[in-house]
Amino acid sequence: MKTQTKAKAPKTQFVAITNDVQQVNKEVEKAYTLMVDAATNLLKRFDVAKFRTFALMDHTKNEQNTNLVKEFICYHWNITLSMSPKDGKYYLFIDLGLEAIEKFGSMLTNNLLRECYQLTHSNDNTGGIEYALRVNYLPAENLHNFYYRRVVEGETDYVSIGTVEKEAA
Repeated sequence: MKTQTKAKAPKTQFVAITNDVQQVNKEVEKAYTLMVDAATNLLKRFDVAKFRTFALMDHTKNEQNTNLVKEFICYHWNITLSMSPKDGKYYLFIDLGLEAIEKFGSMLTNNLLRECYQLTHSNDNTGGIEYALRVNYLPAENLHNFYYRRVVEGETDYVSIGTVEKEAA
């Protein structure tokens, strides 16, 4: 004789986000926006349009997305704002392309990283948003395949593509 088993409660992907987490997430998103501004500004020095072209993605408009929020990608870097499914906190990922560093030297990347660390640094000895910044070095093909695919596929409801004007000499 079979005994009746209790049905398991379905698991959900949703996380309750407290007001504190929302406040911190706003600060992390603000830092993301300032990082993208800094990255875009650094692209102005290049003569070749390929090195000044970037794609911006608003992943919140993509129904298939689960944890990505926003993303900036160019030949040199990928800056991603994502949300942890565990606790609802925002994180910043900066993927640096090794080929770009080898091709152009490290000064460009150092300038970006300096700005990113400054934006997430806590000036009042609190935890602040320093926890949120993650830096990765990627082989060229990992970064470039994604970058070129985004540019070739063109603009969509959640992807916009732009080219920064060259800096006047």
